[in-house]
Amino acid sequence: MIRISDKSKCTGCTACVTSCPVQCIVMRRDRQGFDYPVANPDVCIGCGKCDSVCPVINPAEPAKPLTAFAIKVKDNLLESSSGGVFPYLAGKVIDEGGAVFGAVLNDDMTVGHAEAETFAEVCMMRGSKYVQSDLYSVFEDAKQHLSQGRKVLFTGTPCQIAGLKAYLGHEPDGLLTAEVACHGAPSPGLWADYLKALGRRHKGDITSVTFKDKSRSWMHYDFVVENASGRYTVPYIDDPYMALFVQDLTLRPSCYDCPARDGRSRSDITLADMWTVGKVAKEFDDDKGTSLVTANSLKGIKALDGLEKREVQFEAAAEGNGGFAGHTVVPQRREEFFAGYHSAKDLIAYMRGFVVRRPMHVRIYRKIRHVLSIIKRKITG
Repeated sequence: MIRISDKSKCTGCTACVTSCPVQCIVMRRDRQGFDYPVANPDVCIGCGKCDSVCPVINPAEPAKPLTAFAIKVKDNLLESSSGGVFPYLAGKVIDEGGAVFGAVLNDDMTVGHAEAETFAEVCMMRGSKYVQSDLYSVFEDAKQHLSQGRKVLFTGTPCQIAGLKAYLGHEPDGLLTAEVACHGAPSPGLWADYLKALGRRHKGDITSVTFKDKSRSWMHYDFVVENASGRYTVPYIDDPYMALFVQDLTLRPSCYDCPARDGRSRSDITLADMWTVGKVAKEFDDDKGTSLVTANSLKGIKALDGLEKREVQFEAAAEGNGGFAGHTVVPQRREEFFAGYHSAKDLIAYMRGFVVRRPMHVRIYRKIRHVLSIIKRKITG
């Protein structure tokens, strides 16, 4: 029977939940806002299935990518977080009668995995969402499609891909997996509370969120929320939720020593921002977004056929991208933050108190640049 005594040893992938033959395991949220499996001992039959499928208990060996590319799909750039590769892959699967699984923003702005069978539904999955998504029953849904001979593209974090593969127990021919190079998964409970705080501050429930709006700049993107009262835009690093995410303070305990990075998820493809584009692939450097894509299997290489791409040296291209780091240091004030945030009278102010401030001259420079970019957008229409 699954027992979580050390929360750093559980990614929340739900493989144990979906594999249990008597459905005795449920996901329950802890005080930090993360979901963990809890088994009912009165129902458990002691089969050990939950332990045998756990990708943390049974980790794969690290694996290096077969090759890496700089890719930009110009038709998909506007609504995509980086180079527009995901909608290209998803469109091919949809055209072949398959199904796509990926993270979406629900009506209440929480994040969960959904299924798409049309390109219009795929479009809801575009864009970064810096919250750990609820997987619901998508592992079972993907398995059903695969058993019927349909193709499936499953996208998610490395730990979610590892969980799916562990649940399936084999590598179906029709399955293509694409992971995001994950910096870490922030607390969905904290996100829900932050949304409420934003709603109070802006006098109305938040109805739209863009975590990574690159209309001003891809390299220096904005965080945008909307409600009935208007649209509110700030550079991502000036939003406390985003700042604490970037500073690693709000990540799931397992993210600090991720058991699914370094190729251990066995994903066919890894999608990442290519922050080194100006050094490694200058012809792609237009500040509109370029993807660093690694093909980790022959299936992954084949899926990228037909794309305009340039092969790059992986280590040079991945330099500085936290999604490829093997280990992240736990911030000193993390436990203090989570111990006090529920009782904070002003959550936004409380979160700002934990943000590591940049030097004054850097803040002034970024503010001026942000104001000038807004003026330029208004002038150019």
